[in-house]
Amino acid sequence: MNIMVFCSNRVEGGTARIFYETVVGLRKKLTVKDRLYACIDKNNPVHIYHKIDGIIELPIYSAETMFPGLYVGNKLERMLKRICMTITYRTILKRNILQVEKFIEQNNIDAVIIHNGGYIGDDLCNQVLTASYRCRNETLCRAFVLHNDMQKNWLSKMRFRRYDKKVSREATDIITVSAFTKNRMMNSSYISKDIQVIYNGITIKNRLDNEEKKKNIYVNPKKNNILMIGNFLIHKGHLKFIEAAEFLIQESCNCCFTMIGQVYDKNFFKECMRSIREKNLAGYFSIYQGIRNAAEYIGMFDVLVVPSLFDESFGLISVEAMANGIPVVAFACGGGS
Repeated sequence: MNIMVFCSNRVEGGTARIFYETVVGLRKKLTVKDRLYACIDKNNPVHIYHKIDGIIELPIYSAETMFPGLYVGNKLERMLKRICMTITYRTILKRNILQVEKFIEQNNIDAVIIHNGGYIGDDLCNQVLTASYRCRNETLCRAFVLHNDMQKNWLSKMRFRRYDKKVSREATDIITVSAFTKNRMMNSSYISKDIQVIYNGITIKNRLDNEEKKKNIYVNPKKNNILMIGNFLIHKGHLKFIEAAEFLIQESCNCCFTMIGQVYDKNFFKECMRSIREKNLAGYFSIYQGIRNAAEYIGMFDVLVVPSLFDESFGLISVEAMANGIPVVAFACGGGS
């Protein structure tokens, strides 16, 4: 059997980690007669993808990479950019689908597993699904993995009706990572297929010894060290974490605080740094960027905090902490709670 596994998520986070774990896990299960093709889009910068042996960069390009300034400027400028993008991207979209069809045919792909970042999600994942559906006489299995969902009212449910019908028609299997996400999709979408729940699985490895850890991240042995891991995006709740830190310090708790995450929203990152300065907390906080294996440092800390403001589909970092015996304080947000 020839299996293609695809992901185009461009964020260092849970979806990327599970894509990696899926590829590594499947390769252990396959026989010598089977072949697995791990595929991403061209020039995808996510570090963990490139740790996969034989990773294939398909020559396909998302609207996000082709039009990086799409959401910059005032409302009128953004609207005009989006109109231009829609017109220009049509040709690229068609070419992308043809490239994937060509890859499927050349490699006699029997099954395609698509790791979409969430409901609607990555446009390239939707294009790969369409390409595999066009090759449906060969690709008898087309599994579409939705890692998250969004809350929809009746109006937005109607808005995405066409998308739901497309996914139901083109995918042979629809999978999500928690019962919470499944129930919300079943209640607020027109997806007609049964949605399977396959919980995220991770390999627990602590590859860094204590001396190597100390070179990268500092913890104060005389204090309670409280950790937050999350990319700097507003829905991850960094500002709430800072508020909680201020309260604990005012209560004379013997604590210091660490945040580890990539900066995907520069303005939000600046807002977090400003909040720390204005609350006179700089001496209590350590902030680390560029740590690619953040989960491996959890065991150095006393508590992990997950202050997500929007519903988490699964909450992978919480599982990693508990697997290392570290207590977790988390907001009750979807599957992450």
